[in-house]
Amino acid sequence: MSTLPIRTQPPARTGALPPGHGGAAGATSAAPRTARVKGSRLWLTGLCLLGALCLLALLAPLAGSPYTIHTDSLTANGLPSGLGAPGHPLGTDAIGRDMLARTLYGLRATLTIALIANITSVGLGALVGLVAGFYRGWIEQGLMRLVDVFLSIPTVLSGLALASIVGRGTTGIIIVVTALYWAWTARLVHGETVRLRSRGYVEAALAHGVSRHTTLRRHVLPHLSTILLNVAALNGAAVVVVGAGLSYLGAGIQPPTPELGNMLADGSDSMTYAPHTLFVPLVLVIATVLTFVLIAEGLNRRNPLSERRSWLDA
Repeated sequence: MSTLPIRTQPPARTGALPPGHGGAAGATSAAPRTARVKGSRLWLTGLCLLGALCLLALLAPLAGSPYTIHTDSLTANGLPSGLGAPGHPLGTDAIGRDMLARTLYGLRATLTIALIANITSVGLGALVGLVAGFYRGWIEQGLMRLVDVFLSIPTVLSGLALASIVGRGTTGIIIVVTALYWAWTARLVHGETVRLRSRGYVEAALAHGVSRHTTLRRHVLPHLSTILLNVAALNGAAVVVVGAGLSYLGAGIQPPTPELGNMLADGSDSMTYAPHTLFVPLVLVIATVLTFVLIAEGLNRRNPLSERRSWLDA
């Protein structure tokens, strides 16, 4: 008597997958997407804040002159007006100058220094790092030893020394900040360029007779855009702090020209009887630094290779 083969029915299809078949992969792929969404929100928030600060700086002339002394705003005891005074929403400083006008002009000077010094330091550092990492040999050795020298110099002391040489003012402080921060960018770009230099498509381009300049421009530089944006955002925060710090110490923009750093110095002298003269520029310095930090953190989270967590994680 013959027996018929027993056919096993395939399992009914349901919406759920068996354990161990795709669940972990789905959770793993969802995590980078969540990080990129959070990163987009952060850097867009930072860009909006930066745009708002730039708009306030551009509208500074509407607030009046930062040099006019309003003697009628002083009290009978010669003290400055506080917040919400008639005609002076942010009050006046120790000698009767409008704090709103001085703060907006000071913000303009701080942002101008930060943006220009950031562009020059990142640009110079990127150029040095690219050349050193791509051409190698004695060029790399010479340039990277120069980078090591600049990285070993203390920031504040060297900034004060350079300011005494190149002079005070906007141009001088831009030169000082550029000299202090280009080496950090050069070190980062050099390491990334060395990694890209060993990639197969770069070696293939060179083997097929493509010039080094063209290979560097077409196959290396575009891959550095992410790291350069991150460096520029982080440099922006550092440049604001250092620029304001040099002005606070008297090595940057000099009074009566308003800048957030020298306004902090003036406010610290009158803090006991006019605390708003210190807190108003301090809030703007913190807001400007936070703006660049948000942009940098957002760009970092949008990078799919980054798994770093920070104090901004919920």
